Amino acid sequence: MSQEYYSVEKESNLGALQAIVVKAVESVDGVQFEGNMIPMPGSGPVRTNINKNNQVIIDVDVLIDYGLNVASVTSALQNKIAQSCFEMTGIKNVKVNIEVKGINF
Repeated sequence: MSQEYYSVEKESNLGALQAIVVKAVESVDGVQFEGNMIPMPGSGPVRTNINKNNQVIIDVDVLIDYGLNVASVTSALQNKIAQSCFEMTGIKNVKVNIEVKGINF
């Protein structure tokens, strides 16, 4: 089985990935960003980095609606973000970390 690697030249090019992540989060029912904060590149609830192995790491802070299964919602969100990044950029080497900051009542 062969692996494909993509090179991301600069961390400033990661702003497009942040926009993809924002759209993916907004498409999942029961998941929101904290407060009415608009995610801005480089800060806030969506952060993207590249590690030494040229892997894109995406960290997302979210709130989940009361009554939903946190494990299944975060798993679905991780899959949605990874799939969206692949569909729009072709990058497969993506690690998605979801941190649930709270519950919406």
